[in-house]
Amino acid sequence: MHRRSVRAVSIILCLVVAVSLFIVACGGGTGAEGLMKRELPNNATPEKIMLEGLNATDEVKSFHYLFDYSFVVPPTGKQAYTSEVRLEGEGDYDDATGNSQAHMVWPSFEKEFDYKLYDKKQYFRMEEGGTWYELPEGSSLLNIPSVSEITRNTSEYMNNFQKINRLEDEVVNGRDCYHIAMVPNFDAIMENEQFLDMIKGDKEQLDEETVKKLEEIKEELKEANVNYEYWFDKENLVLRRTIYNIEMVEKGDEQNPAFTVKFMMETDFPTYNQKVEVTLPEQTMMYKGSS
Repeated sequence: MHRRSVRAVSIILCLVVAVSLFIVACGGGTGAEGLMKRELPNNATPEKIMLEGLNATDEVKSFHYLFDYSFVVPPTGKQAYTSEVRLEGEGDYDDATGNSQAHMVWPSFEKEFDYKLYDKKQYFRMEEGGTWYELPEGSSLLNIPSVSEITRNTSEYMNNFQKINRLEDEVVNGRDCYHIAMVPNFDAIMENEQFLDMIKGDKEQLDEETVKKLEEIKEELKEANVNYEYWFDKENLVLRRTIYNIEMVEKGDEQNPAFTVKFMMETDFPTYNQKVEVTLPEQTMMYKGSS
C-alpha cells in the first residue's frame, strides 16, 4: 500500500467524521422505532430535506448500523494487480451512555474482531472468547460512527459543502427515501475548529509537520473527485444510508505512470431507538502494539 495514499485517506476519514451527520440528543416519538412522523412537500429543496433530516436524526436515542468500507489501488508499475482492503461489519450505539459496540470482518486478511467503546475507553478482541485489550488513551482503532464526539449546529454543517443536489427518490432496505448528493468544501472543513481539535488530539496546537501535511492534503484534494450521498426516510426523515466516494490521483514519475486510488465508505441504519446494552469486558490487558 502506498504511503501517500494511506496518509491521504486517513485525513479524509477524519474529514468524514468531521462532517458526519450524527448530532444526536435526547428525543422521542411514535411508531415501532419511536420516531415521529414528519412531512415535507413533494417539491422540497435538497437544503430543506437535509436540514429537516439533520433535526430528525438529532432526536434518536440509539441506532443499529451496518458498514462496508473499501480502499482500492489499481495495477501500477510496481504492482501488477488490483489490491483492495475491505472492512465490514455491524454495531450499535447508545446515546444516553455514549457507549458503542461492533463486530468487524477484514476479508482481505481473513480476520474478525470485536470492538467496544465503554465509558470513553476503547477495547477490542481478535476472537470470540479471546482476551479483551484496552487501547491507550488517544488511540483510534477505527472510524466508525463516533456520535458522542460530534456536536455542531446545522448551519455550520451546511457551510461545509459547495454543492447539494436532490436525486431521484429510492428505496433503501424497504424504506422510501429522499436521495441527496453533496460535494464537500474541504477548505472550509479543514479550517473547522472541531476538525482541527480531532487532528490535534491531546496537543495544545498543531506541530509544524502536521500543518505541512494538511497543506499537502489540501492540494491533493483540489484534484480529487469526492461525493457524499445521503438517503433520508420519507416517513420520519432519519438517515437510512450514507455513502462517501473518494477518488484521488497519485502522481507518477519517470518510472511509474499516475494512477487513481478509490475509497468508498457505506453505512446503513436499519433500526433506531432499540435497547442497546454495552457491557464492560470483565478481564482486559493494556494493548502495547501500534494502533
